[in-house]
Amino acid sequence: MAWKKFLFLSTALWAGLTQAQPAKLAIVIDDVGYHQKEDAAVFAMPRQISVAIIPAAPYARQRNQQAREQGRDVLIHMPMQPKSKMKIEGGGLTLGMSQDEVSRRVQTAKSIVSAAIGMNNHMGSAATSDRALMTYLMQELAEQHLFFLDSRTIGSSVAGKVAKEQGVKSLDRHIFLDDSDALADVQRQYQLAIQHARRHGTTIVIGHPRKNTIAVLQAGLANLPADIQLVSMGSLWRDEKVIPPKPFILLFSDLPAPTNVAPYTPVPMLRGVPE
Repeated sequence: MAWKKFLFLSTALWAGLTQAQPAKLAIVIDDVGYHQKEDAAVFAMPRQISVAIIPAAPYARQRNQQAREQGRDVLIHMPMQPKSKMKIEGGGLTLGMSQDEVSRRVQTAKSIVSAAIGMNNHMGSAATSDRALMTYLMQELAEQHLFFLDSRTIGSSVAGKVAKEQGVKSLDRHIFLDDSDALADVQRQYQLAIQHARRHGTTIVIGHPRKNTIAVLQAGLANLPADIQLVSMGSLWRDEKVIPPKPFILLFSDLPAPTNVAPYTPVPMLRGVPE
């Protein structure tokens, strides 16, 4: 029957649409908690954008509370020792620390950034390459039920491997938006993130609360392609599936209309009405 053929085609169409999952774009803004104007612009963006707060920042507690009220995902942006001689903020992690000291510093950071669901590294090229330090860190993150986002500040990072060994969910940064703060460079990196998402299905982007970064994100997210969905870091951590909007499909029955069942009285412009 014609209606059965229509139903089959509609079902096939729906199956095809459900299989075409949008690519996931997750954005984390690091270094939150230092500058009120730039932070305000970040917090005015969609709540799917996650914020990474440095515990030692002057407005860390305020930003933590603001994010909690917005339902925005929060990460502890933990200062970690770089290979350079650059000084890190207080409360950070350095090579040679004991398990007790690492645990104490993570717990202190969590008491400040209490809404955190995960942690990522601020700098940390030396720290994330050190197996002993990463083992101590991941053991404490397991205790705190936090995941780890490796900012990938160095290719020799062992953070992800050690996290897996310790039963901690670990994710990797794919694209830095603003290694260069030039507007054209940030725009180029944003487009690279979109392309990466299409090729791989998921892209994690890290940026900072800077004028050009905010401008690029505001423009880009206002015109987000239909095949890209902005998601929070928490949704990636929980491995939530992106469900595209259901299309409207009208299915017809092969039963005759009531106005076409005899006996009926013809009515102009109608097929008829029952007597």
